[in-house]
Amino acid sequence: MFTPFSAPPTPRERPLACEVARIDILHISKIDQIEHAFSARLFIQLILRGGQHDAALLEGFNEPAPEFSLRPSATWLLHQFHFPNALKLEFAERKVTKMGADDLHMILRVDGTFLQHFQLHDFPYDSQTLQVHLSSHCANEGVAPVRFKWSPFTVKLQRPTHFALKDVWELDKPVRLDLETLSPSPGRTYPVLKACVEVTRKPTYHLVNVVFPMACFVLMGCCQFAHETTNVEGRLEYMGAIVLTSTAYKMSVSGSIPMIAYVTLLDKYVLACIMICILLVFEAAFVRDAYADSVALVAAIGLFVALQAAFCYQAYLAVPRRAEKRRRAGHAPRPRPAPRQSAVSPRRVAPAGIRAEALQRLGGFVSLRGRGLVDIESGDSDPPGEDGVDGEAPRSKKGATAVARDRSMGHDAMGVACL
Repeated sequence: MFTPFSAPPTPRERPLACEVARIDILHISKIDQIEHAFSARLFIQLILRGGQHDAALLEGFNEPAPEFSLRPSATWLLHQFHFPNALKLEFAERKVTKMGADDLHMILRVDGTFLQHFQLHDFPYDSQTLQVHLSSHCANEGVAPVRFKWSPFTVKLQRPTHFALKDVWELDKPVRLDLETLSPSPGRTYPVLKACVEVTRKPTYHLVNVVFPMACFVLMGCCQFAHETTNVEGRLEYMGAIVLTSTAYKMSVSGSIPMIAYVTLLDKYVLACIMICILLVFEAAFVRDAYADSVALVAAIGLFVALQAAFCYQAYLAVPRRAEKRRRAGHAPRPRPAPRQSAVSPRRVAPAGIRAEALQRLGGFVSLRGRGLVDIESGDSDPPGEDGVDGEAPRSKKGATAVARDRSMGHDAMGVACL
């Protein structure tokens, strides 16, 4: 708040940086491929560097209903964080704490159900990436933008230590972070931080309850060749029972298979088994020659062996390769560490107000983007515009030489000619 005799607050000149210090996925309690959702509990810790020295950030410390201002408080910013892919969400803890002598830490502990689009083409040998999206209601084009950042050397990421679904899923990789921009409407973008953990399904249940029974049905269908070729009624009756049994069994286990609009690896296997049984039905109905019947028996066994070989190749060779390819394509590049400081002592430029006053005394004006003392070697501030009187006067020789020297050393030229 400000009094009538004080200057009103102005927006910050740069987006407020929220550094990710820690993200723990405490536990994952449910992964539902039918509903395309999973339930998890998370602990998130963000740091505002030097926040204790900013009076605006300390205003209304941990108030339940913080007010907005052009320089919003840390508590107000904390209440703007939300999870775009959350179906159900409950905040178990949400607070701002002071740690050390300089920093403010924003802490979130949430329980929620998060929507996740599962890729099930390789079911039941599929790998899934579970993602939790953290965003802010503060737009990048607004008066109080925020941005997420982290250092791979200091951030702490922890996956669940007690995984309740370890009999069904296996945790493959540690937690990783990604950044993206959300654009719900033209001209408005929002930062999004994604915490991702990868899980791989254990296929034992579906192998025992679907794959093995269907393979047995095909082998049982080959037993029709024990009947004479003249016993058409007996063969048709036997194969009809096999086809009806396999179809009924497929319908009985369909509740454990996702209802999706494309065919999975398991669907292809089941359909191939049913097709072999149907071919055996046609063989029983139309083949009367003993030699042709023997050829049909060899062909049926060959189809069965080829089906098992193709399924094993897809499950244990092709699917892992595709999963690794998608994993590599989905990984964002690691953030680069801050550049090292040069051994040469940094030169400093006078504040913008002093430079403008000096130029005005010479009878001109200048448009500067100065923000206090600017460290030329660090590159923390935006490069200023070109200096000159009335926008026409050329740079001084000394200033141009200094800029060229800075660029040749590989640093951003942040300085301007000083009078």
